[in-house]
Amino acid sequence: MNLLPSLRRYGQSVWLTGFERGWISRGELQQYIESDGLRGVRSNFQSLQVAIEGHEYNRDFTILAQQGMSRNARSDYNYLIVRDLQLAADFFKQVHSQTQGCNGYVQIDLPPDALLQPETAIAAAQDIWQSVGWSNLLLRIPATQLLLPVIEHLIGNRINVNATLVFSPSIYEQVFDSYLRGLESLIQQGKLVSDVVCFTTVPIGRLDRAINPLITDTETSFSVMQAKLLYQHYRNLCQRVGEAFPLEIRWQSLSEGVKPLRLVWDCTDIPPESAWRYIQTLVAPETVMMLDTLTLLRYREISLLPALLTDDEQVEQLVTSGLSEISLDERVDQLVNEEMARSLNAFQQLLDTIEQKRRR
Repeated sequence: MNLLPSLRRYGQSVWLTGFERGWISRGELQQYIESDGLRGVRSNFQSLQVAIEGHEYNRDFTILAQQGMSRNARSDYNYLIVRDLQLAADFFKQVHSQTQGCNGYVQIDLPPDALLQPETAIAAAQDIWQSVGWSNLLLRIPATQLLLPVIEHLIGNRINVNATLVFSPSIYEQVFDSYLRGLESLIQQGKLVSDVVCFTTVPIGRLDRAINPLITDTETSFSVMQAKLLYQHYRNLCQRVGEAFPLEIRWQSLSEGVKPLRLVWDCTDIPPESAWRYIQTLVAPETVMMLDTLTLLRYREISLLPALLTDDEQVEQLVTSGLSEISLDERVDQLVNEEMARSLNAFQQLLDTIEQKRRR
């Protein structure tokens, strides 16, 4: 049994980042799904840029030019990404159906410059959702104070969301509140809510790089401790384990079949040679592990004997004892700003690459 089936045995799904057209033309995506049991993919700006710099999209650019559809780099990007998402969503439709909508998602970040205002973020989300036209599309929205109302609005309009940059339990609870508000709005309108989903993504490597150097006398990473705490919150709120909270009471009042606010451990920015200890310690039922292809290929044939996140019940004490002189909120704000800037830069580089292709 290799890595992905091994993780699935413990109730965890694996999604891969870096999807681009070559995965389909070379048969890789089909192999990942059929042989490994891959449960989802994400398109990212960097991988798409590399593929465009190569030859994967030359035919698309030729078609755009011949049919007079190429107006500018942004319009070409929209054409390419919609086509990619439609093709990938088609491959995952059976997984999506077999798992009753718990898996089989294809996800994409909104253009970062659309995230500067809630109105532009909503417009961009609605445009790509309608253009792709598949129910197993998942739109990534940063869980910032500015964009939490966007998450609520999209859920209330039956658009699936992956709330990213969730670094702490307090942010998770804020996303949960936005998710609940969107679901409650749908229920008030007499609409079904069982086919609407929201995930939350925790950037594991980035959290460690920001916090670990500031912690002394700890034998584990801060991100793993934080993941344990977040998973406890997930169980308290969604699985009704432990005492009741106001959010949990609202959750109980929803109709049956509603999807819980699942956690995604984003390990894509961890070097493959360092990733194994994270993979071993971040296993938990009903969560998702997001990996890049290099990490998967490195450990693909290895069967897993994990240390489950649920094994340690004293996690909150561990987390707080290591942060007595650290303001996590300040660090989180800094991390969010850095990630937003990094995404904006990556998207601009992608547009520059597309513009160069257009001129050839």
